[in-house]
Amino acid sequence: MASKQQKKELSGNKGEWSEIYVFLRLLDTGMLNVADDELNAIPNEFYRILEIIRKETLTSNNYIRENNSISIYIRNDETGEEESFTYPINVFAEKAEHLLQLIRQTKGRSFQLPPIASFLKELRVSSIKDVGHNRDITIKIEDFHTGMPQTLGFSIKSFLGSDSTLFNAGPGTNFIYEAVLPEGATINCEEFNKRTYPISGRLAARLKSLVEDYNATIKFRGVQSMCFAQNLEAIDGHMPYLLAQLLLISATYGKTSLKKCTELLTKTNPLEFNTLTHGNIYEYKVKRFLQDCAQGMTPETPWLGIYDATGGQIIVKEDGDIVCYHIYELNRFRDFLFNSTKFERASTSEDGNNPGHPRPDASKNFNYGWLYEEDGRFFIKINLQVRSK
Repeated sequence: MASKQQKKELSGNKGEWSEIYVFLRLLDTGMLNVADDELNAIPNEFYRILEIIRKETLTSNNYIRENNSISIYIRNDETGEEESFTYPINVFAEKAEHLLQLIRQTKGRSFQLPPIASFLKELRVSSIKDVGHNRDITIKIEDFHTGMPQTLGFSIKSFLGSDSTLFNAGPGTNFIYEAVLPEGATINCEEFNKRTYPISGRLAARLKSLVEDYNATIKFRGVQSMCFAQNLEAIDGHMPYLLAQLLLISATYGKTSLKKCTELLTKTNPLEFNTLTHGNIYEYKVKRFLQDCAQGMTPETPWLGIYDATGGQIIVKEDGDIVCYHIYELNRFRDFLFNSTKFERASTSEDGNNPGHPRPDASKNFNYGWLYEEDGRFFIKINLQVRSK
């Protein structure tokens, strides 16, 4: 089994290969810089790298950083057999730089990098992802606050290549709204969707037409996925409604920045908070949502706020520099997320010959963005996806 895994060529996207880049670069530099809320490294604030720990399919691997070399200890979890060897640190510097250039230059959603894969094989790395964890990397650091060693898990986000997705879209991330019409009024959905289909920004155009042409009131009715809805409620009881209002603001006003949408939400104050005493309460709640997204919350897995990435977040910047937000820097991390994220919507995947219906060949069919009728009531869905700017 082990030989077959070693023969299988490693393949991954830019984000996944970035995790290997972090692994190699941190062993090279021996330090993890702390970032401010604008992703700049703070002078003289860094964690010293003592060791990186990886769980492979069949082995537990320890990479210990010493003065001029990396000592590597491999233990077979099935047989208990052990082996150890060393590499000069400058080899990791060379390989990390080579991988950085390959990630920048290579195109495609998923790709192989044989020059790096052969080196990883020597290091007994059999998979790009750390096996068995939601965290992306496990590091033993020296805490500059206390001087004590700590073994912590970090998640990794990369800005190499395209912008990083913080929260992925899916059919379950649709927010459902009812277009409540005046008593006795009705709409022919087929004609409505056909008339509004050619308009640029058709989701916004449809919402506008419902309000202005049909005197409809747009009311949030629920989240399509029950699991996702409960995950949001676990973060904050107001969260489903709050995100629904933010999505409506984004679609209606054409704004994508979560910060700008939250500013508008604070002004309208639909939950009627006392903003004289708690002026940033909407901002606080949005930051909580973003933090949980960054640290592992997904729509279809029950979420109770248990972070596998107990250390925080590592960011790979566009220039290849690596910075982190330790759990100590939680407020900085939340500020960074709040200032650097935007709503993004996938294609409605409608068929131009039959608007209001997904194309038969649509690769991602989220079934949202058009008007539909159920039991004499009219509904429209807005899909949620959050990406870094």
